[in-house]
Amino acid sequence: MMYQVKKIDPFNVTDFAGDVFQTSDTETPDAVLVRSSQVDDSLITKRLLLVARSGTGTNTINIDACTENGTAVFNTPGVNANAVKELIIQNLFRCVRPLNEAISMIDQLHVGNEESLQEAAESQRKDYIGQELYGKTLGILGLGTIGQQLADACYHMGMQIIGYNRSFKNLRHVQQLETIEEVMALSDFVVLLLPLTPQTEHLITAEQFKLMKKSAFLLNFGRGELVDNPAVVDALDHDEFAGYVSDFPKAELQHHSKITLLPHLGGNTTEALTHSANLILQNLLDFLENGTVRSSVNFPRVDLPFISPHRLTFFFKTQENVMAKISSLLNKRALPVMEMMNNNQNGFGYTIVNTDFSDFSDEQVTNLVEEFASMKGMLRVRKLDHSNIENWQTD
Repeated sequence: MMYQVKKIDPFNVTDFAGDVFQTSDTETPDAVLVRSSQVDDSLITKRLLLVARSGTGTNTINIDACTENGTAVFNTPGVNANAVKELIIQNLFRCVRPLNEAISMIDQLHVGNEESLQEAAESQRKDYIGQELYGKTLGILGLGTIGQQLADACYHMGMQIIGYNRSFKNLRHVQQLETIEEVMALSDFVVLLLPLTPQTEHLITAEQFKLMKKSAFLLNFGRGELVDNPAVVDALDHDEFAGYVSDFPKAELQHHSKITLLPHLGGNTTEALTHSANLILQNLLDFLENGTVRSSVNFPRVDLPFISPHRLTFFFKTQENVMAKISSLLNKRALPVMEMMNNNQNGFGYTIVNTDFSDFSDEQVTNLVEEFASMKGMLRVRKLDHSNIENWQTD
């Protein structure tokens, strides 16, 4: 079976597609491949098996709708961590050294020869005195892969590292504090790396800004919605802290002397984009062909070698006791179970059963799979082999 994959953002998939999938502009694809664009809810049809996000954030995807539809959502957490870390460090230096202004000054100088240009430039360098990061305190809100890499790098530059994470992590170079407010009050630089959830939306607002040092900078490389933008502008207008850097530009933040906006450059390096695209394409291929789940935000991880003639996969609500019903029906219909693997996550289960339908007629197989699909709580059933892969979903 040839799957139809809709690309929302540019990807080079020529080397990956093979005989498994081809790209298409269809509005009813089997899978969607996306980087950072919005995935329209109209694409979440009964045919949609997978939304594959090249990158970490999934706030542009309706996760709840996908889950109820039996549609897996994949992402690639951690693959752009080094790129984001390096960009944050670059912006830390920009906060303390007026490099852009100094470069612009030299570009605007008009002198007769190279020697007089240096003399003219050096005569103005007193206007571009900066500070050092060494000895300053860096506060990191969100100690995932990026936060940990940032902490290690900045510690070795001589900075003091404090941080906050919802759950405690045993990190060598980070003094973890109990509250976000403590981190913001003690830091010279606060870096936001939290995910966007209903609990973190507009988490950082006027109350937190009043706690910051007047000389401190806030750098947002998590998600734009973590911060109350009007409150940022008001706080900076009243000199409550020194400046704001955001990788998530919004119109209400433009044209402010203390705000630096970047066009979502976090993972925008050749290395990160290539690694992320290669990984998500391989995971997409493995899921379509084998039902393998390695990194999903809504499906449990299940990775079982496909060494049998056929395979069944089940995605279901665990509270409906579906796993017991699957096992009971397998025994009742005397379907051989060569290997089985199951995992649960947030009230949902995913099961792979390696089997052999050789002694069953096509009609028997169809009836059996439809019987599985009709179970209460079952969201999607797939029957796979290497020549004809079929998909069932409950209404």
